[in-house]
Amino acid sequence: MKYLLPGIAFALLVLVAVWPRLAPDEDSFRIDLEAVGPAGGAKPQVLNPRLQGIDSAARPFQVTADFGARGDAADGGEIYDLTNPKADIVLADGSWVALTANDGRFEADTNILHLAGDVNLFHDQGYEFQTTTAQVDLVTSTASGDDPVKGQGPFGVLDAEGFRVLDSGARVLFLGPARLTVFEGATPPQ
Repeated sequence: MKYLLPGIAFALLVLVAVWPRLAPDEDSFRIDLEAVGPAGGAKPQVLNPRLQGIDSAARPFQVTADFGARGDAADGGEIYDLTNPKADIVLADGSWVALTANDGRFEADTNILHLAGDVNLFHDQGYEFQTTTAQVDLVTSTASGDDPVKGQGPFGVLDAEGFRVLDSGARVLFLGPARLTVFEGATPPQ
């Protein structure tokens, strides 16, 4: 008994420690550290961050991303670096625009979103534009970019050297030299 009881107690302790590894509980709460970001990173990351707000005319907008991390601002303001950001913005006429990019930076103090790398703009009326960088003011629903732009829509295809979205999306200016090819029978936007 002097050896049997301690041996049984030790066997029970080993069984309690090993049992969860033999039959893992799939319903239990777990944190997947690989999904959060690289181990030992200098900045904590947020998985699937979301920002919702309204612009100066009380129209909603939303910015989401796969990852977000607080960035370094020269002036001490709040800046967030985003991976695969997506922005949805409602315009003055009730239409909406969706923007996507590889990388982004959101300035919380000014509500400006800087997008870089495969920037795509989709308009609900069938327009799509691609460029490499863009700046979006979420309060005034305006945007700009000085890199080449390629676009297409129901009217035709467009190549330009830059763009400006003004008046909450009511006016879009393409910087030149710009080239517009209109499809036969199509009416260009006014």
